[in-house]
Amino acid sequence: MDRITMSISARTARHPFEDRISVETFESDRLAHRLELLEESIAEGERTLRGFVDPSTGEVVPPARGGHREQVLSNLAVERSLAERIRRSDPSRS
Repeated sequence: MDRITMSISARTARHPFEDRISVETFESDRLAHRLELLEESIAEGERTLRGFVDPSTGEVVPPARGGHREQVLSNLAVERSLAERIRRSDPSRS
């Protein structure tokens, strides 16, 4: 019985609302994370268009061409648009 009492008192010792976040904070954090992922993807797409040196092998990776290039350009247009929309939704992110 003591174990049950101890676990209950330990659980109620902290305030139940300490770990709660507001809807606004959750949404803001979610959008910030999404923006971070979009920016990483945009940077990767731009590297793909330019070509780059693979850091693990030192091998030169040529720029995207043909259909692959067109797909990367399309993806970049969408990702940039989404990133801009997120930035506009919260002026403090600009």
